[in-house]
Amino acid sequence: MLHRYCVLSGHRLQLLHRRSGKIGILLIHGNSSCKEVFSKQLKDLARTKLGIVAPDLPGHGASDDSMRPSKTYSFPGYARLLGELMSKLGYESYHVVGWSLGGHIGLEMLACNPAVRSLLISGTPPIRLTPAGAAEGFRWTGATALAGRRHFKPEDVRRYTNAMMGVHISDNHHLVRMTGRTDGNARYWMVANGMAGQGADEVATVMSTDRPVAVIQGSADPFLRMEYLNNVPFGSLWRGRPVLIAAGHAAHWQAPRAFNEAMMDFVTAH
Repeated sequence: MLHRYCVLSGHRLQLLHRRSGKIGILLIHGNSSCKEVFSKQLKDLARTKLGIVAPDLPGHGASDDSMRPSKTYSFPGYARLLGELMSKLGYESYHVVGWSLGGHIGLEMLACNPAVRSLLISGTPPIRLTPAGAAEGFRWTGATALAGRRHFKPEDVRRYTNAMMGVHISDNHHLVRMTGRTDGNARYWMVANGMAGQGADEVATVMSTDRPVAVIQGSADPFLRMEYLNNVPFGSLWRGRPVLIAAGHAAHWQAPRAFNEAMMDFVTAH
């Protein structure tokens, strides 16, 4: 895996990249996180012939902050930029794996980008982009309240990272530092734009698509309403139901062996 930079529509993104080609897999991290959150998936994915692309979103990790935060920090803004990235890297089609915020971006890409051949989401209930839709899919917790907050105090950084990852992480860990580094405008505008309906109706998207969608989900996720997720009317859900793993919000981090086994089965089948 190589670290490299790409400049797209005035945004400089850092990414991990392995092999260009016709078919790839795009890994999209969550809110106030970074590409390294997928470090436990890379070895298994490297056994495939797929090109692997794991970027830091604008305002996150080693990517630059957006100069147009109200436009970039939205599901459509992120989706357009990542579609441009994959096209620039030469991929004709690609799988998308999205965790948390990354899953919402993946749903937007599924709705708008025919190059997406399949979508795997984790920690992401497909919702209608309204306050009522969010309340149906998500539980309100102290950490949830931080998701759209512009300014984080040091204790907010620790609280949010530990809640997202489902385990205690030391203050000097890269993921904690990257939570603290995140542009607060990215949190603020992502939530504000989503609740203002900027983006595709995610429920309608998964109902109508004929492309395969997988849900690999931590069964003890504190943020999701599991009864809601189980009743989303997917049109082409892999295995006919969410695949549940004994983990919290970050199943791919807490239980990588189980997550990767399911991920590899899904990706190699499509």
